Amino acid sequence: MRSTEEGQPVLGNPDAATGAPLGGGAAPPLDPPTIPPVGDAGPPVINPDEDVCGVQDFERQPRPAEVLLVLDRSGSMENELDSGETRWEAVVPTLVSAIEATTPGIWWGLKSYPELDDTESCAPESIVPTIHVPIAEGGGDTVVTAVEATTPLGDGTPTGDAVRFALDHLRERAMVSDNPKFLLLATDGEPNCPDDDDDEDAPDAVDYTVSAIADALAEGFPTFVVGVDTTDDGAVENLNAMAEAGGRPRAGDPSFYLASTQAEIEAALQEITGEIASCVFDLDPPPPVPDNIAVDFDGMRAERDPSLQDGWEYTKDDHSQLEVYGSWCERIKSQAQIKVNIKYGCPETEIPPPPPGPE
Repeated sequence: MRSTEEGQPVLGNPDAATGAPLGGGAAPPLDPPTIPPVGDAGPPVINPDEDVCGVQDFERQPRPAEVLLVLDRSGSMENELDSGETRWEAVVPTLVSAIEATTPGIWWGLKSYPELDDTESCAPESIVPTIHVPIAEGGGDTVVTAVEATTPLGDGTPTGDAVRFALDHLRERAMVSDNPKFLLLATDGEPNCPDDDDDEDAPDAVDYTVSAIADALAEGFPTFVVGVDTTDDGAVENLNAMAEAGGRPRAGDPSFYLASTQAEIEAALQEITGEIASCVFDLDPPPPVPDNIAVDFDGMRAERDPSLQDGWEYTKDDHSQLEVYGSWCERIKSQAQIKVNIKYGCPETEIPPPPPGPE
């Protein structure tokens, strides 16, 4: 059966008034009528005695994840590594590579900080609400261009405020998109704004940053933390605290993604981008028979699994969304371009097995 670009099935040529095929006669068994979405009047009524039931075949791709890169461009990013490269020179090619590799499955955006290099450390004008590249579909190329055009500057590292402004952007995005959303914080690890040396009432900069990251997680926006490069025990402790507060810590010690070479940074970011691939699918319209539905890809069928361990289950009471779990989700995450066929069956109509997958 053919499908439109939106994934809706293209049915036969029913007469507009009667719903019967042109020329009369019974409708073919695998060419169902359009099933309207469930509304206030309740689900559509389908008479299984009429030879009209069949299978609707929808092609779906996982919902893209939305990631806002929060990039530390403070003056300390110019410090040299043992390789002779600056921290900035080491991390930028890695960020660019990771963004380019994940653009098909991720909508990227960028917030860099601090903003200006001609102000006092931690001055209010050094950290502003500007989102340098708002999250958008296909935004990876724009983020790459912006990162490559950016240089480290500024005296002061207002990481906490940068995260809070980034959180504001994710809140705005949540009003127009229900894609899963994340922050990716790349920093060399030592926030020092607000400056409690100048203002005794100011909170500790590290506590302020950890609190901002925890606030983002509480609203459903986890943060992955990448420590660009540091051997300072205090910075390691701070980055561990940030990573734990973000809800997506690295397995092992340290809790953040630490890379002392460009290759390690790229590996860490590739691991992170793989972890945030989405296995959630929107169903529009919902299936007419919620218990008669199949989720197929690569010639295999995932079974419904209320335990959420290794299969799929509805995530909304109106059956307008489902999520795939376990090994099935891992298959989806490992293939950025995979298409998942979600098939609707009518009452008393068995859904055929999936076609063979690619060799």
